[in-house]
Amino acid sequence: MVCKYHNTHHPISSHSHEHSHEHHHHNTSDKKLLSISFAITFIVMIVEIAGGIYVNSLALISDAIHMFTHAFALGLSLFALIISTKEINDQKSFGYFRAEVLAAFINGLTIALSVIWIIYEAIVRFLNPQEILASGTIMIAALGLVVNIITGLILLKADHDNINIKSAFLHMLADTFSSVAIILGAIIIYFTQFYILDTILALVVAVVIAKWAKGLLSDSVHVLLEGSPYDVSCIKEAILAEFDYIEDVHDIHCWEISHNYYYLTCHVVLDRSNEEFYNKTIQEVSELLENRFVIAHTTIQIEYKEN
Repeated sequence: MVCKYHNTHHPISSHSHEHSHEHHHHNTSDKKLLSISFAITFIVMIVEIAGGIYVNSLALISDAIHMFTHAFALGLSLFALIISTKEINDQKSFGYFRAEVLAAFINGLTIALSVIWIIYEAIVRFLNPQEILASGTIMIAALGLVVNIITGLILLKADHDNINIKSAFLHMLADTFSSVAIILGAIIIYFTQFYILDTILALVVAVVIAKWAKGLLSDSVHVLLEGSPYDVSCIKEAILAEFDYIEDVHDIHCWEISHNYYYLTCHVVLDRSNEEFYNKTIQEVSELLENRFVIAHTTIQIEYKEN
């Protein structure tokens, strides 16, 4: 087993103040970038939906639907960033940071639902091929491509380690690939009248979308189900390797609240002869977890080995 962790120090306090300050710094920039991206995407989404219906292209309609989920993703991401800045209170002791992860999960579900619709429509069109307006498809898809590139350049400046920003960027990336494929397909259809290619392209777009949805749902569900950001056996190995006076580490629980916001609880076993290491153990193990694993919120319970 290969244990992966950070080898450099990350200046994160073991209290939530500095995390909140860092989180707020990213949020201010990310909210502005998401707002611009959302406005651009929403306008072009309307154009693509209307245009796709007009030219009767399933491939273009599927791209428009994905652009709708893209706009939905950006809107949810923006909402999540705003709500996650709400202050911690007695009822929400972890704050609202999980709103970002929940938004990413909803984004993944909307993509999955759009894939099901595209596949259904593709089956219908395979059974009943329909003519499309290739020249109009090319122009509208080209507009979508330009918007995707602009949106991508904007989102490149955002915090990509944040699962919510990542979800919005992945939407854009999938849109870009689908726009290129649709433009190439429409050019072929324009010269050959091979209309079934439009349906084939729609299915290709659906496969690309499904791939992104799977990864996004997997990541967000892992966090929502309190999955550990690290293999806890690796954490145990690191502690025992670093401190030879520690007899054992057990009941390790590690979970992720939001990006780079990790909590851990564990029991550390000492020999009775090392009782003087009580406070030292708590401090040094906490520092190890912060520096190597970026786990800055820890609760360590000391136990003594039974003779």
